[in-house]
Amino acid sequence: MIVNSGNDYIAALKGNQPTLFQDVKTNFIPEFNCNQINKGHGRIEKRHVSICKNLDCIRPWPGLTTLIKVQSERQVFTHNVIEVTTQTRYYISHLLFDSPRIW
Repeated sequence: MIVNSGNDYIAALKGNQPTLFQDVKTNFIPEFNCNQINKGHGRIEKRHVSICKNLDCIRPWPGLTTLIKVQSERQVFTHNVIEVTTQTRYYISHLLFDSPRIW
């Protein structure tokens, strides 16, 4: 419906689409990469964004052209202790990205 109306999408992949999520996670091969570091409010956030346009082993999805992987690390400084958390998120998109610099 989104694609048919002429709109674009970026959607997070989670457990609600388990087979598509597993396809993307297993077959993701980065083609473009970008790093970003943000500092402030007692924390440092690092993000590594990768884009993949190879959909050979990915189940069909309406309008799908791009896979996105965001690996993030957050360091929070409190009371002389550094707490580090990491997270990897995957997204699907109808947009054609040439570079992850838009993030």
